Amino acid sequence: MVREVVSVESRIEQVTVYAHGARVRRVASLRAPLPTIVRFAGLPLAVIDDTVRSEVEGGAVVTAIRVGVDTPSGEPRSEESDELRAAKQRVALGDSEVERLRGALEALAAAPLIEDDPSDEPPAAWAAIVAARRELVALRAKREATLREQLAAALHELDDAKRALDVVIEREHCASTAKAARLHEVRKHAELELNGNGDVTVRLEYQIAAARWAPSYVARLDAEQARFELRAVIAQASGEDWTDVALKLSTAEPERFAQLPELQPQKIGRRQQEPAKRGFRPPPIGSDSLYGDYDRSFPRPVPAASTVEDSYEGTLPADEMEDLHLASQVWDEETSKPRQRFETPALAPAPMMKKSGSMIGAIGGAVAGTIAAPFALAAQAVSSRNAPGGGRGADVFKQRAPAAPVPRLDYGNLVMAPPDSPQRGALISARTHLDVGLATRVEAGIATIEQLPLPPGHSAEWAHNYDYAFAGDGKVEIKSDGAWHSIALTARAGSAKIRHVAVPREQPDVFRVAAITNPFDGPLLPGPIDIYDRGQFLVTSEVDYTPPGGDVDIGLGVDPTVKIARNVEFHEEASGMLRGALRLVHAISIDIENLAARPIELEVRERIPVTREGDDDIEVSLGKIDPPWERYAPDTDAPRDARLRGGFRWQLTVPAATKKLLRAGYEVKIAGKHELVGGNRSEP
Repeated sequence: MVREVVSVESRIEQVTVYAHGARVRRVASLRAPLPTIVRFAGLPLAVIDDTVRSEVEGGAVVTAIRVGVDTPSGEPRSEESDELRAAKQRVALGDSEVERLRGALEALAAAPLIEDDPSDEPPAAWAAIVAARRELVALRAKREATLREQLAAALHELDDAKRALDVVIEREHCASTAKAARLHEVRKHAELELNGNGDVTVRLEYQIAAARWAPSYVARLDAEQARFELRAVIAQASGEDWTDVALKLSTAEPERFAQLPELQPQKIGRRQQEPAKRGFRPPPIGSDSLYGDYDRSFPRPVPAASTVEDSYEGTLPADEMEDLHLASQVWDEETSKPRQRFETPALAPAPMMKKSGSMIGAIGGAVAGTIAAPFALAAQAVSSRNAPGGGRGADVFKQRAPAAPVPRLDYGNLVMAPPDSPQRGALISARTHLDVGLATRVEAGIATIEQLPLPPGHSAEWAHNYDYAFAGDGKVEIKSDGAWHSIALTARAGSAKIRHVAVPREQPDVFRVAAITNPFDGPLLPGPIDIYDRGQFLVTSEVDYTPPGGDVDIGLGVDPTVKIARNVEFHEEASGMLRGALRLVHAISIDIENLAARPIELEVRERIPVTREGDDDIEVSLGKIDPPWERYAPDTDAPRDARLRGGFRWQLTVPAATKKLLRAGYEVKIAGKHELVGGNRSEP
């Protein structure tokens, strides 16, 4: 049966950027009759294979997905943009014109001015000969002047063309790392097996790790109205540009590990035997006999068998070598005894190892040996030591074990090893040595993004207690250049309540504070916010965690249209039956004047002295308060607000072009033998 493979042209439809990484969705359309296999070619190397998913709209279904690495076939595609090609063509035309003019000047200089007359006619009059020669010299001088003027203009044009070419080359070099694949350049592809008929739309999703984002905000105030804009800085080095794509920014971590709970069955009735616990099984015994015919038909030299402990001979003490002996044996689950010796090269698949409750085994009977064996041996040796450092052998394994991340449980990419492989009879990873050689390029892109410093004021670390995805209103373009790109994602109309706050005891200024309501359905994350008031920039502040519908308090600075002044009157009186006590009487007056053309909501905060526990000979009492005030204590749940004792505040409305007077009084009673620190006339 001939299986038709057709490569389709796809475009990026949507990108979801996570805190670390991104998910890209491509779309392609196919018309009937449908091919057997559809190939999405030219995918970047940063694609994580086991995250590839597909979706089909129409009368077909996907029965299998395979991800591979190959090189594009056919004619090589140019990596140059139209602008770069035009700049190079301009330079080439300038070079050609300069060479032509220089050749014309050289030919003019080499041309003889006088030649012998080949005819037999008598010579002309001398005056006529001189006049003709003068005209020829003048014509030659005129032609030379014209050529030199043209050469100067051509040289100037060539210099401008070279400068423009340098600018285009530098711009494209800084613009993106995403280029079209050249002939024999390695790229990834995804093959989808289709089953069905009719026109279909195929969507392919895959995840890449080299992407990040951080939020920022803009609030545009107009009286009680506010337009809240969600912006973001995004960086990606996936190897492909995101051009004209719908964007989503998610607060989730797609690679965050979450272990599912194992529910224990609860049955009513007769007690039954507990089911056997599921675990890893060792490789089958006698699989080499399956290759007997192959070995007889294709004999090959048998390499000398080396046990696993031979590879580490002389590097570990004797007691730790015993651990390796245990690690090189296959354990029987029923008898808990070694069943056979496992003597293969050091990079062979790791069998099940069981000691002191630690179990490491091959997935489904076998795993890629180049990854499993070193990690299994290192883990077995480390688990055999009770000390946190794992003994002296831990340092040895720290040097010998490969510095690679823990492999994914990629069951879909396990294939049977070929018969000429030392790992035949076992399932190995479908990844080839080509992936290992190209992994450095992918890791370099990830490191570029992870180590990229954030712009000032931005934060990319937040709690994942509430995950949400913000969808953009339009299409965006983000180059794969590993640099930050600031984009406007979405905007919502909201409300802003402007109030004024003053603490005249500390500073004779009135501050404006805007309480802006979060108009989005998702939370606001920590980040900078720019505040504009009627089109004029005011201040850059910070946003803290804010739930949907919550308020963001932003200080807008001093309001010069509101004046405030605080004055204190003090006098001292003797009190008590024997006049042995002192009454320190304080009278506070606060003058407020609103010079603005609109009323304001003003909060004036004041504080009076408080006594410590155990100071029975000191008494503080309030006097007349006009207008009445209320106690003020900052929210104890707010991390930035310290607890305040003795706080009071006035909340009032000050009409436009109006003055207000606030009065308050309090008394401090102390013993006559005592005195306030700094003197009784100082305000405590």
